[in-house]
Amino acid sequence: MEGGAVVSGLTLTSAMFDGLLSAITSNLGVLIPVGLTIMGIMVAVSLIPRIVYKFL
Repeated sequence: MEGGAVVSGLTLTSAMFDGLLSAITSNLGVLIPVGLTIMGIMVAVSLIPRIVYKFL
């Protein structure tokens, strides 16, 4: 079990995460703008009602 961790009888190795890491790094150019847009929408949805209620 060199280079792995055992969790409840399941051995996790770095080779298991190779596909995940390559998918994330290859799509990083899309993930960052989409993530920032979603975060901006969430912030705007929470802030706009507060701003409107202050002026009403």
